[in-house]
Amino acid sequence: FFGTTDMLTVVQDPFGIMEWASRKMQAGMMGFYGRWGMPVPRRIPVSLCVAPYKCQKMDNPTKEDVEMVHNAVYGGLNKIYNEQKIYAGYPDRTLHIS
Repeated sequence: FFGTTDMLTVVQDPFGIMEWASRKMQAGMMGFYGRWGMPVPRRIPVSLCVAPYKCQKMDNPTKEDVEMVHNAVYGGLNKIYNEQKIYAGYPDRTLHIS
């Protein structure tokens, strides 16, 4: 998706208060805000980038087979993203797949 990172702003905590509270509650905390300083996303046009891939069904795929499909899917998505990011209005952004 193009534009989703512009919908909300993540609060940066330079004092470590959210980290301290997260450790005390044993749950992750993250602050964010959007339109009017509330958790309402900003009105940003969102575009979808799709890389179709047809995969053959296997009964017992090996790790090499899974890795080959993984590289084909995410490599194709990265290629399509780099081709389409100029048209979506984000020529300076890179795709990070983790």
